[in-house]
Amino acid sequence: MKRNIEFKDFEAPETIRKLIDRLTSKLEKKTGTFSPELVHLRLMVEQNSVRTLYNTSITLDLPGKTLAAREEQHDMKAAIRGAFAEIQRQLDKYKAELHREHWKPPENVPETPRVA
Repeated sequence: MKRNIEFKDFEAPETIRKLIDRLTSKLEKKTGTFSPELVHLRLMVEQNSVRTLYNTSITLDLPGKTLAAREEQHDMKAAIRGAFAEIQRQLDKYKAELHREHWKPPENVPETPRVA
């Protein structure tokens, strides 16, 4: 999985970088069914110093779909965790849709005549 992690207007502490690495590797395990060259994660953490808010946005490009999540919190760790939780929820839903797509019964199945 390709990663692009960006912090806007501030330098992230080491604890935040470790948290992001842990959450990213967890997400990477869930995207293991896709080709690693086709999966791209973009994470942007932005600090609004006036209101002490942290905006976190994640975009996950997958084959056939792009997932996106955005979280705004006063606590940076909570914002990052919330955005990753939303991306994981969307990824689980997308993977379930893919599995169901393969197992759908044929739509135009003729009815068998009933014997009385």
